Amino acid sequence: MATTGARPMGVTQGGGYTAVIEVAQQPDGSFQWTNLNIAAGRDVGRGILRPAPFPALTSGFAAAGWGSDSRRVYYADTDGAVIELKTDGGRWQFLNLTSSLGVPAARWNSPLTTGGMRFGTMMVYYVDEGGGLIVLKSMKPLKSERTWHSDIADFIPTVPAMSPLAALQNARGRFVYFFNKNGHVIEVEGFGKPPRRISDLTKFMKLPSPSPLSGLTATGWGSDHRRIYYADTSGSLIEMARSYGDGDENGRWSSRNLSSQGVRRLKDGSPQAAASADGTLKGVALVGWGSEPLWANWENGWSTQEIVTTAAANSSVACAATTDGRPWVSYVDWNNHLSLWRGPGSDWNWWDLTDGLDLPAAAKVATQGPLALVQTEHGTRIYYLTDEPDF
Repeated sequence: MATTGARPMGVTQGGGYTAVIEVAQQPDGSFQWTNLNIAAGRDVGRGILRPAPFPALTSGFAAAGWGSDSRRVYYADTDGAVIELKTDGGRWQFLNLTSSLGVPAARWNSPLTTGGMRFGTMMVYYVDEGGGLIVLKSMKPLKSERTWHSDIADFIPTVPAMSPLAALQNARGRFVYFFNKNGHVIEVEGFGKPPRRISDLTKFMKLPSPSPLSGLTATGWGSDHRRIYYADTSGSLIEMARSYGDGDENGRWSSRNLSSQGVRRLKDGSPQAAASADGTLKGVALVGWGSEPLWANWENGWSTQEIVTTAAANSSVACAATTDGRPWVSYVDWNNHLSLWRGPGSDWNWWDLTDGLDLPAAAKVATQGPLALVQTEHGTRIYYLTDEPDF
């Protein structure tokens, strides 16, 4: 465990608050956890620490990692302000993006997503009280410090209250996805007014309707490879794919129902997380009908591997591919323990991190059990919310 040893401002011994926990892989393969609201806090003297704003349990949750050990975590606090926790391998810091940019507060149950860092640029997306899609862009121009820009995208269809968000980046650009009021998958490309393109993928590809509880995930790579996934009303995993072929300058879209190609049907309301690496798709993490965590893998055809134990009713899933191309999947199990699976073919491929590290409990009432997993050159980093921290 790593904390500052100072008492958080306004919190008495045994007092409750919510916090973001990072579980980080160490060079020797072990793991260490850190309360990031404490680690990013500001010392106000006399042994008192002003912690980073506490996350709302209904908040969306996202993280990004890149390079040697740069990490960013995003969530909404109890006032709806979007908060960034950041480090480039040294001390953690926090930034209130809502107050610093003058953008609207997040809706109380707003999803929140990022496509990660690429070419020095990162986008963060969330939804305001009116259902408007808010776009935050971080970039580092030549010879200047990193800056943030914002856009209130009022020309885009509103995002319904139950819609998730998903985002990706590739060499072509930056994309965000959501369900509109008719359950259609909407793709927004670019940044600024107007964006380069808004597309109704459901209408274009004649896609089946999503389950009202469906998750949504996306990943991209290369010149313009995109993969987007959701569950239809029968629990089948639907894939939308855009790829470039030889001599194909504009690329092409295709869609598939993966339940007929080796992917098990999903539990209604199953979360999803997709991972790509080394110029290809690695697979999709999800939850099956029996609440079993699953890894749907693409390798000359689709197959599904069941992961040991059962996922909690409100668990999310998170995944990423390691530098050697192995998928790692994290989820919260039936006993409210944080679990980590490191892919097929491992001699030791599953950990109960809560038991092994004496972690604070995952927050049971958090919407979809906010959870994120990223990879940097220094190893795997997992993030979750707790309402039982160390102070």
